[in-house]
Amino acid sequence: MERIPRAGLTALAALALLIAGCGSGSGASSGTRATTGTADTDGTAHVFMKVLEFTPATIKARVGQTVTWANEDTSSHNVTYVSGPRFTSSRRMLNPGATFSITLSQPGTIRYVCTLHPWMRGTIVVSP
Repeated sequence: MERIPRAGLTALAALALLIAGCGSGSGASSGTRATTGTADTDGTAHVFMKVLEFTPATIKARVGQTVTWANEDTSSHNVTYVSGPRFTSSRRMLNPGATFSITLSQPGTIRYVCTLHPWMRGTIVVSP
């Protein structure tokens, strides 16, 4: 029988507790989730927080358009600026059902994260 190092067991246990405590949204994934999205004709790009992911993970939009995140998960999330053209991050906790929006003011590639679930990362590619 192969032994798992103590550090590996500790990390595995911590990960299991983190996942178990967060909830999992609908509990099912269709497998057809879009990985890249674009803004609607009204100029709004939508990102959904569900099943502990930003969906789509990457969107393309233009300066002047709005990006709206909607928490459709069972867990609280946030949208926190990481790099690129600056924006003001959301409040610390966006509870289920909450939304957060920004208006894009300059071109570039914006990266953001949910600091409550750091594997949740997203990108906005903003063109002029």
